[in-house]
Amino acid sequence: MSSSRAAASAHATALATLKRTARGDAALAPEKRVYVHVEASAATAAAKYPHGAFFYSAEWSVGRVLDAAAKALQVANMNNRVEGEAERLRVFHVEGGRLLEFAEKLGAVVASGNTLVLLRGVGPAVPDLIQV
Repeated sequence: MSSSRAAASAHATALATLKRTARGDAALAPEKRVYVHVEASAATAAAKYPHGAFFYSAEWSVGRVLDAAAKALQVANMNNRVEGEAERLRVFHVEGGRLLEFAEKLGAVVASGNTLVLLRGVGPAVPDLIQV
């Protein structure tokens, strides 16, 4: 078996395991689900659970996913109560290598099997070039 076939097989097995263990809203139609690994960074040390497997609607905004993930991992989410970026949570998409905007649709930027990391105090997803 070639290495690419082995990698594809390993990926399919990992995705099947993720789908079997992920938690989320059971009322959500299976064809609308995006299955992801979610981790809390060390800076969000108040997280009771440092990581988990979840599924969310592909139609949800990243902001809504952030709210649900923070609640599930028991990470303090003060985004609606803070002014600056120091305490604000952001979502980093590991495979995409970038911070996601709160308004982006999850299904448009993330694929099942990907990893999201909740980061605190990393600044806006797109820096304000006028301020730089």
